[in-house]
Amino acid sequence: MKYCKKCKRLNFTEDTLCTCGKKLIEDVKSDVPCELICADESDAVQIASSLTKADIPFSDVLTDKVQMMFGSVSGKHTFYVPLCFYKKSIDALASANNIEIPDYYDKINVSDDTQWEELPPLKRNIVRILSVIVFAVLVYLCVAGVDMAALFIKGLLR
Repeated sequence: MKYCKKCKRLNFTEDTLCTCGKKLIEDVKSDVPCELICADESDAVQIASSLTKADIPFSDVLTDKVQMMFGSVSGKHTFYVPLCFYKKSIDALASANNIEIPDYYDKINVSDDTQWEELPPLKRNIVRILSVIVFAVLVYLCVAGVDMAALFIKGLLR
């Protein structure tokens, strides 16, 4: 099993290059995001709900965006899941959405030893508060730096 870092696809052939031209790597970590499936707007909701019901972390990326008449955006949805959840996500989609199991299903050999834990609410709130404070400090430093630069230039022109 090989992996392309650029397009995040698994490759089960003997090729050394991906279709995008990047070199495929063989040592794949179990937490890297892998492309699971591409779907139209109508199927994307069902796929997302199937993955959510199975407690699988995923990201949904909208590609080929098309602006619709009343302001909504439509396009292709590409779903990415961590490699350690790849088999579980194929099982979830195959049972819920009548999607065929791919030929390479038996070739996926990834240990499911990666532990995914959500932050407890207290830790999550602390991280959010610290992030806001750091952002405010950075904004203050930027404004103060610009003011000091303006004063310096003003002093040179006197």
